[in-house]
Amino acid sequence: MMKQSSKDLIGQLARAVGPSGFEKPVGDIIRKHLDGIGTLETDRIGNIVCEIAGIDPKGQRVLFAAHQDEIGFMVSEILDNGFIKFVAIGGWNTVTLPASPVEILNADGDMIPGIIGQLSPHFLKKGAAPQIPELDDLFIDIGASTAQEVQQSFGIRLGAIIVPVTRFHFCEKSGCIMSKAFDDRIGVAALIELGTLFAKDPISNTVVLAFTVQEEVGTRGAKVLANRIEADVALVVEGAPADDVPDGPAHPQTCVGNGAHVRIFDPTHIGHPDLLRFVRSTAASRGIRIQEAVRKGGGTDAMVLALADRGIPSVVTGVPVRYAHSHNCLVSFFDYRELVLLLHAVCQDMPAL
Repeated sequence: MMKQSSKDLIGQLARAVGPSGFEKPVGDIIRKHLDGIGTLETDRIGNIVCEIAGIDPKGQRVLFAAHQDEIGFMVSEILDNGFIKFVAIGGWNTVTLPASPVEILNADGDMIPGIIGQLSPHFLKKGAAPQIPELDDLFIDIGASTAQEVQQSFGIRLGAIIVPVTRFHFCEKSGCIMSKAFDDRIGVAALIELGTLFAKDPISNTVVLAFTVQEEVGTRGAKVLANRIEADVALVVEGAPADDVPDGPAHPQTCVGNGAHVRIFDPTHIGHPDLLRFVRSTAASRGIRIQEAVRKGGGTDAMVLALADRGIPSVVTGVPVRYAHSHNCLVSFFDYRELVLLLHAVCQDMPAL
C-alpha cells in the first residue's frame, strides 16, 4: 500500500509547474522538504545540492542526482486572429498533442487555459491521409479573437511558458500513479525520501543529493554542477521510459511493476562495471527487484557527471515510466519503493571503488 506521505510528496512535485529554465516552483518544494536535513545550497543556475555529512570523515562521498525540470512549451508568436503559436522546451511526441489541454502562465502569474489545435480533418482534401503533425502546424486556442485581446485581456506575452493540464491519480487496485512530469519528478521524490531516511539514521558515508536543472534541453545544469562537485561515486536517478507496451520490443527491459531500472548502457554513458556489480549484488542480497537495461537511445545527466573532476564512477537508475514526454505518464509505486530501498542500501554499504 502506498504511504500517504509518499503519495502527497509525489503529487505535489508532479503538479508543480517547472519546465526547463523555469524550475523555481519545484526548487521551492525541494528546499521546504529538505530544510534542516542537511547543508543546502542553490547555485546561480538553479541546481540545488543537499549534503548530509557521514559519521566517518574518511567515508565515501556518494552523489545522487535527479533533475527538476519537465518538458513544456513557450509562446513564440501571437497571431492577429488571437491564436498562439509555440515552440517546444524539450522533446515532445507531436502525435499526442492535438486537442490536449494546456495552461499558459501570464504576466500576472495566473494560469490561462487553452487547447492545442490543428486543422480539422473535415477540411483536408478528399482522400488525403491524416498526417503526423509538426509543431509548426499546431497552435493554442484560448478563445481570444485578436492579438490585442491575448496581450491586454489575458496578459499573455511572448516567452510565456506553457504546461500540460493533467490529473494526478493513484489507483489503489493496481498501485499505479498517473500524472505528468514523472521524468523526472519521480526521481526528485525518491531523493527527498532518501534524504529523510539518512537524516533519521546517519551512516558512515556522506550523502550528496543534487537536483539539477535544464536536463531536458541538454544537461545544462549538470554541466554547471560538474564544475565543482566532489564525489567518489554517482547514481543518477531518472524517470526511465518503459518499453512494455503493445508493439514494443519482443523482450522488454523496463517494465512497469517489475522493479527499479538499472541502466548498463545508453549512447551517452556506459555504467561503471564495478559499481554495476555492486548494485547487482546489493539488490540480490537485500531481495530488491531490479531490471537491467541496455538502451539504444536517450541520455541523462550521467553523460556529464561521469566526466566531472578526475571522473566519477556512475550508474543510471530509475523508475519505469510509461508514455514519458507526453501529457500523461504512468508509474508503479512498487517500482518507486524498490528504487528507494535500492539507493538506501547501496549508499549504506558502498565500498571504495
